[in-house]
Amino acid sequence: MTPAITQRVRSSVTGAARQRLLLWAPGALLAIAAGCVLYGLAARTVRDDARQRFDGLARGAQAQLTDRLASFGDLARGAAALFQASDGPVNRLKFHRYVAALDIAHHFSEVEAVTFAAAVDGADRDRFVDAVRQDRSLDPAGYPNFDIQPPGRRQRYEVLTYLEPRASMGERFGVDLAAHPSIGPALEQGRDQGSMSASGTPLTVQIPYPHLRMGVRVPVYRQGARIDSVAARRAAYAGSVGVAFSVPALVETIYEQVALPGLDLALFSASAQPAGADPAVIGPGARLLYGAAQAPVGGFHAVLPLNFHDRPWQLRFSLSDAALYNGFDRSLPIAAMLVGVFGTLLIYSFFVRMYWSGRQQSDQRLLLDTVLQNIDAHVYMKDSERRFTYINAPCAAAMGLRPQDVIGRLDREVLPAALADEYWERDRAVFASGRQQAGQFEFVRRDGAVRQFWTVKVPVRAGFDATGDVHAVIGLSTDVTELHELKAQADAANQAKSNFLSNMSHEIRTPMNSIIGMSHLALQKALEPRQRDYLEKIHHAGQHLLGIINDILDFSKIEAGKLELEVIDFSLPTLMHNLTSQLEAAAAARGLTLEVALAPELPRQLRGDPVRLEQVLLNFTGNAIKFSEQGVVRVRVGLVSATGQDLLLRFEVTDQGIGMSEAEIGELFKSFHQADPSTTRKYGGTGLGLVISKQLVELMQGEVGVRSAPGQGSTFWFTARLRQGVDFAQGAGDPPAASLLDHIAGSVILVVEDNLFSQQVAQELLEDAGAEVAVAANGKEALDQMLRHRFDCVLMDLQMPVLDGFEATRMIRADPRLRDAVVIAMTANAGREDQERAYAAGMDQFITKPTSPKRLFSTIADAIDARAAASARGPRALADAGADPRGARHGGVFDQASLASTFNGNADKMRKYALMFLDASADGLRDVKEAIAQGDIERLAAIGHRLKAAARAVGALDFADTCAQFEQLEQLAQGQGHSGGQRDPALAVAESLLATLSARRDQLVRHMQMIYAASAA
Repeated sequence: MTPAITQRVRSSVTGAARQRLLLWAPGALLAIAAGCVLYGLAARTVRDDARQRFDGLARGAQAQLTDRLASFGDLARGAAALFQASDGPVNRLKFHRYVAALDIAHHFSEVEAVTFAAAVDGADRDRFVDAVRQDRSLDPAGYPNFDIQPPGRRQRYEVLTYLEPRASMGERFGVDLAAHPSIGPALEQGRDQGSMSASGTPLTVQIPYPHLRMGVRVPVYRQGARIDSVAARRAAYAGSVGVAFSVPALVETIYEQVALPGLDLALFSASAQPAGADPAVIGPGARLLYGAAQAPVGGFHAVLPLNFHDRPWQLRFSLSDAALYNGFDRSLPIAAMLVGVFGTLLIYSFFVRMYWSGRQQSDQRLLLDTVLQNIDAHVYMKDSERRFTYINAPCAAAMGLRPQDVIGRLDREVLPAALADEYWERDRAVFASGRQQAGQFEFVRRDGAVRQFWTVKVPVRAGFDATGDVHAVIGLSTDVTELHELKAQADAANQAKSNFLSNMSHEIRTPMNSIIGMSHLALQKALEPRQRDYLEKIHHAGQHLLGIINDILDFSKIEAGKLELEVIDFSLPTLMHNLTSQLEAAAAARGLTLEVALAPELPRQLRGDPVRLEQVLLNFTGNAIKFSEQGVVRVRVGLVSATGQDLLLRFEVTDQGIGMSEAEIGELFKSFHQADPSTTRKYGGTGLGLVISKQLVELMQGEVGVRSAPGQGSTFWFTARLRQGVDFAQGAGDPPAASLLDHIAGSVILVVEDNLFSQQVAQELLEDAGAEVAVAANGKEALDQMLRHRFDCVLMDLQMPVLDGFEATRMIRADPRLRDAVVIAMTANAGREDQERAYAAGMDQFITKPTSPKRLFSTIADAIDARAAASARGPRALADAGADPRGARHGGVFDQASLASTFNGNADKMRKYALMFLDASADGLRDVKEAIAQGDIERLAAIGHRLKAAARAVGALDFADTCAQFEQLEQLAQGQGHSGGQRDPALAVAESLLATLSARRDQLVRHMQMIYAASAA
């Protein structure tokens, strides 16, 4: 390399280094300057902040001291009020008790004495002295050495007579305050003006240590005397009450309140200062009451004025910088300087690197655009004027265009107008709300293919500020057509599953009804032991199979989230009696004893779902019996907690059976789990009982658990949240078996059932009870027979050919000749939806097949009695043509006596059906609104009839009267008529009646809430 080339290389390297030095030198100088400026600003800020804190501290202490001085005046006024308010003279004992009750040592620690100085005329001096010496109200020995100090005869005296606490009496007892050259004039001024006077000159006290004492005094006048003038006040003057306090103790109280080390306080009694004098300067004539006369050097200082009952005081505060500055204050200026230096360097480096950052951002935008153009999603950006500001290739291709043909154009220019407006409505919602929105929508491509997209729309704000205005919307749409199709298939599968379960319930329960019913009938007549044994085994096997079916259906409902709890009042002892009556025989057959124990503090009436509660107890207790071979199975119920009407109960079932290991306990409460899964297992079961029980307990807001050990038995427990029920006086209750048969005997009953075996079971059960039974195979046959014969009750199946039970019941309620008939749903469809549909169609009761004969007879008896009671009370005048609907009898909002008579005073049924009626009436109001909207007068009349009967049965007589008026709308529409261009007058009447009906239901809700304490609305 030649020397010239070498020199050029060296020059180049040197030049680059020089350029870097020149580039960063100004930045370093600027950073140092910024650091110095920030240091000065931070130091000033810290100083100003400390000053503000010091001033606030001083003002707070000033306010506290002012309040404390004012409290001494209030204390003196209170003591003076004792003399004015007492019924008789205030003697030494009364004064002592009053001051003792004030607890001065606790509430007024600075106060050293509360005194009363009696005003004594010169002529009464000897009599006064003698009276004090003879005063034995506190001291049995009296005060034989008492005399007025200083001695001598004067025209008037004001003698310290009562001093509290008594320890403060000492040498001050008997001192004549009027003789003091500075105190006497102040007392005379307070007497003449009726105002409080304060000490001008402090008194030096040696006990318990040398200190200054000051005080305030309030004049006391004789009771009932006039004090409206100076002469009157002088004549009525009886003396003065005073409060003496320690000046050091007063200031030290402020020290305790502030609790700031290093604070220096000084208190001065200021002299009168000339006008214009600075109140923040201690005057030359000020007298030091506390502290040092000279303030410390440096730090913060403040002098604040005080008003001690028209006597000027000054309070000086001093505090060093070190006591007020904390570590943060001391480090802030340095930190600000460092921030200034390094922050400036960072900013400077930012500008230096802006060029390179610009290039990097350009590369990133290119990368982002490449990604967006190639992802399998539609991306676009649109401004508030409906103009596309960005679109990726897939989104533009879906429109049949290129991105450059879309960007910058309005949506109506590149899309059909209707489609563009539809999309804009969604975009405009994001502009209006300023929030991200997401949803699925359908898109039709240009080739006619329908696709489903999941779209997320995000607002873009001005300057990317979260609070700025939205100026654009970014939309990102992902094709979810396949997921949509899969979801549709899953929904269809779930619906098919539900339909299958419903059909299976009907198809399985129908033959089960025949099996259980036929075996029951056969057992009534079987006498030969072997034959009876066979029948009993068939009957028990049927019951067992029915339990398995119920478990499967309940499990399916739980999985579908369709299992709901009923909320009614029930008796806990009755529920436990039902439990023992069902399992006592099984326990006895295995040589076990079944015991039930209820905690004495438990209320007997509860509110909840007794059926599901009993189901869990049956499962736990049944398992305990099944897995035990000896000993006792105990069922205990206790109260865990009670909050108002809400109760948390704990149920325990304990056995002495085979027990379980920890591994087996861990597998409990799992679907289809069996402790012994082998084909030769000893104990049966579906493995669903505990799963269903756990879900039911969780629906009752409780928990479930188990304690067990192999060979030592098990304890299954669960908790349930219930409410305390209203403890009604118990009426007649459920009729005994003989009474049920009396209700059924002689009744004419129509069984509407398409299954021959179910027909035979129902017919023979009812005929054995003494009823006359007719059979119809479908709803049409039932209607034909009901038009020819009168029936006391109709047992109506729901699923039948030709005409099902729902439609048949609606036709019965719509026919004036049949509408009062008792119709009971008796079906193998056990779903809650089926029950709601049955009540909505107008059925009186609902029974699930198979059912026990006792429950069947009880339901029929209750329904017949309820319908008869309602018919006996309800007036029929409104059903006659031409009756005036407004002339209906006003029977009252809620007649509880009518409800009691309907259900023989049975409290559970009264509550249950009253609250059920509120639900049914709410559905009825919705039906009325729909019928009015459809202009269906015939349906309105049918709804009115249906609601009327139910309302009268529960005692809602006003509500029933309004429903009766709906029945007349059909006659009103037929009698008046209307042209096609006019509104039907009957609909106008119906709208008015709807408002009345809604108001009366609101009244019912309030009345029933008060009576039954239930939120039934």
